[in-house]
Amino acid sequence: MGLPNLRMPTGGGRVWWFTLDSRNGFKLQKNKLTGHYRVLDPADYRLDWGLNEHDIRDTFQTVSR
Repeated sequence: MGLPNLRMPTGGGRVWWFTLDSRNGFKLQKNKLTGHYRVLDPADYRLDWGLNEHDIRDTFQTVSR
């Protein structure tokens, strides 16, 4: 996992986020302003976030299987 995370709802990333990948309802996103990454579950709750794309992609691969 990336940085400490509080599982919290999001707006799904329609304005400030690029969706880099999606699978089984999970999304891997990158922030347009800050460049950090996050993983959202199918209900758009943030599961993980951080600055290291490789780490966040690992989380995305694990949860989206």
